[in-house]
Amino acid sequence: MRSTSPSPLPLSALSSNYEMRLRQRNVVIFGETGTGKSSIINAIAQQQLAKTSNDAHGCTSTSQRYQVEISDQRFNLIDTAGLSLGAADTPPAAKAEKQLKILLRELVSSRLDAISLLVYCMHSTIAPRALDKAYNKFYFKICQEKVPIVVVITGLEKETRMESWWDTNKEKFKGLNFADHACVTALREHPSFSDNITRRIAESGDILRKLVLTHFVDLAVDDGLDSAADKSWLKQMGGRIVKGRQVTNKK
Repeated sequence: MRSTSPSPLPLSALSSNYEMRLRQRNVVIFGETGTGKSSIINAIAQQQLAKTSNDAHGCTSTSQRYQVEISDQRFNLIDTAGLSLGAADTPPAAKAEKQLKILLRELVSSRLDAISLLVYCMHSTIAPRALDKAYNKFYFKICQEKVPIVVVITGLEKETRMESWWDTNKEKFKGLNFADHACVTALREHPSFSDNITRRIAESGDILRKLVLTHFVDLAVDDGLDSAADKSWLKQMGGRIVKGRQVTNKK
């Protein structure tokens, strides 16, 4: 009598079972005070969720989570207190830095939570030293380059072409392992703005949503897959993770 192998589960059933094991998709947005982190959250969400400020002091004092949907996919956008990594290293800046370190460590070590994407926000006028310091302190030392990170450059509403800033300044990022970048404006729409500025605001929202959808990763809680705590995200990108709802297992 011929033995038969059990029929494989349909792909839809495997996919459904797999997604039930996924950790929450947390997109952590961090950077210096006044770079427009809260405005970026609002641009991604296409609504005013996070309180914004027009001055250099910012208004986010503790991390805040905002649940949003992008193309029918759910994310937690985490707004963090602004850092002051330039000359003014004041006690409030030290407090913000400590809060961010605690948040990142908790997410990196958690089995029920995770970082799907890090978004570093910087103004177009930032000094390279501040960029290097933020990258090394929070991404290299704490996250150990085990999750994807992208950089968003703000303050480009007056550029003839926002992307031209990157063409001129990309050498500043040499040696830093950013998966991608976005050149945008963090301005909020206003009736007094010109058509060009209004168009750049709408364009920025589209760019930011695409950035998240393209580069977030899903990590499973416990299904035999490699953990983000074991290998860098660069190696996992060709391994057994979920990116954009699709399991990849390249050889």
